[in-house]
Amino acid sequence: MQLINYIKISNFKGFSENIKIDFSQPSVLIGPNNSGKTSILQALCMWSMGIKTWFQEKGHGKSKSKIGTSINRLNITQVPIKESKYFWKNATVRTGTVNTELKITVGLVFRGEIKECTIIFKYFNAESIYCFPDEISSADTELVKYASELDIKILYPMSGIAKEEALITEGRIDVLVGQGQTSEVLRNLCYKVIENDEKNETKDWDIVTDLMKKLFDITLLKPYFNVTQGTVELSYLTREITSSKSSLDIGLSGRGQQEMLLLISYIYTHKKAILLLDEPDAHLEILRQKQVFSLLKHLAEQNENQIIIATHSEVILNEASENNLMLLLNGDAINLADSSKKTIKAALKDYGLEHYYKAKVCKSILYTEGNTDIEMLRAFAIKLQHPAKKVLDEKLYSYYIADNEPNSSLDNQFNIASGYYQSAKKHFQAIKSCVPDFKGIGVFDGDNANRNDEIKPDLALIYWKKYEFENYFAFPYIIEGYVLKYFQEQKKSEIELEAIKNLTIQAINKAVLSELLNNNQEAFVGYEKISGELQKELFKNFLSTKKASQFLEVCFQNIAQQFSLPNLLNKGNYYELIAFIELKDIDPEINKKLDYLVEYLT
Repeated sequence: MQLINYIKISNFKGFSENIKIDFSQPSVLIGPNNSGKTSILQALCMWSMGIKTWFQEKGHGKSKSKIGTSINRLNITQVPIKESKYFWKNATVRTGTVNTELKITVGLVFRGEIKECTIIFKYFNAESIYCFPDEISSADTELVKYASELDIKILYPMSGIAKEEALITEGRIDVLVGQGQTSEVLRNLCYKVIENDEKNETKDWDIVTDLMKKLFDITLLKPYFNVTQGTVELSYLTREITSSKSSLDIGLSGRGQQEMLLLISYIYTHKKAILLLDEPDAHLEILRQKQVFSLLKHLAEQNENQIIIATHSEVILNEASENNLMLLLNGDAINLADSSKKTIKAALKDYGLEHYYKAKVCKSILYTEGNTDIEMLRAFAIKLQHPAKKVLDEKLYSYYIADNEPNSSLDNQFNIASGYYQSAKKHFQAIKSCVPDFKGIGVFDGDNANRNDEIKPDLALIYWKKYEFENYFAFPYIIEGYVLKYFQEQKKSEIELEAIKNLTIQAINKAVLSELLNNNQEAFVGYEKISGELQKELFKNFLSTKKASQFLEVCFQNIAQQFSLPNLLNKGNYYELIAFIELKDIDPEINKKLDYLVEYLT
């Protein structure tokens, strides 16, 4: 669930004028040390503290625009500083006699629109700052009220673990977490999950224990309050230790296990919140880093969280590269998910020794053209109840190929020399020389190139017969179904839904005309006149040699424009459409490709 669309920052810590960071779901911030990743998370916390404090104290009166309120620096626990001036860029709080404004603007998804809410901060003294919304924001009482109710939480990585924890309140947990003292709250967070289960009649603790069992093969015991000692107790069993009398305290577990338990328990005690996760991959080895990104995406969807991650992990970088991936470098924010930034992304993705390590653990590899291909394969496996789902959900070593054209062209040779991509064959053979029993499979777009599959015992390179994977499900009725479900979740009436359906069809037909029929009005008129089933077959024929992802992009741009909404679905999430396809429309080729995955990855 996306609640905030972007942030704009001026004069906060290392940022000067109007840097803008776009957010998706989830968003990943990468960059070298001291590039500002954590500062962006802290800016969101500071904005939240400012709007909450101001609305609580001043937001109900008249003439609100310049009526500010003061905040003590110690109350902004998520941004620890020695003096208030250190909130400002270069600690410069004045230019001459004029106060320098520290300004934080957040683009909120509010009532189906993106609306800005800006908080201005001014230096007061070493201990306090003064804050108020700008005139435009303060004039929109409902927007400011909504902004003040948003729950924004920051979570720093595990910093060791205390030998014991006294039972503390939820407010105290938030203070300690905000200060980065995660070592003091892990047992309390788990105990809070139990309390919430009892209060709300949920079974979240069962989910937590099941996840830890799958991830680390340990069995968490139910946390409890030791009245005699006034402490929260949390222990676990291993495969070797099966008796609760011999259980191990959670402090004896590995740092990676503690890190994952911290993340999982924090999400389940902060449902529907915007969670700012600073290096959630800390203490995790390579395969766990990939797992944590997938896990966070899944848990965020289940618990209606928006997640923003700051990381150094190349693994998470690769996983997020087709969604919202922001590189922070020398005060600039570069969206690496933008196709025009391929050269920068390629420079960050040179593979090294970790590839050999992952090969030794997994023994097999899946080559695709991007992470979205894996999500689409998984979505079809779920739809067809195919065994490939288990393969794709387990420890999967995947490697993304940016291009697969034959090496004969001069442009292709230039691209290879520039490091834009690596050949699947060369990459496979390099690893196989170190791991002799290594196997691999590559599933690539056809691109209308009439490519032939290459099936060998250790490596299979197979191609889609159609232009690209999206060509197998980019049908109008599927897009229509996705859009209608979105509006049904907005509690629209039947009459409204019927009108929405008609407008959606218009938006899709507009894309059919421009992208598939080259604006040929006569062909479009003929297409509209035929029956639904014939129309579907004719549509498949139109699409057969076209790039379906381009058609989908234009469709959702048209739909966004039609309803004055943000784009409902970006390229990185087109796999969500597969849930709406009818089984009879699934090409037999899909099943065959999934069979190959099972053969080569198990």
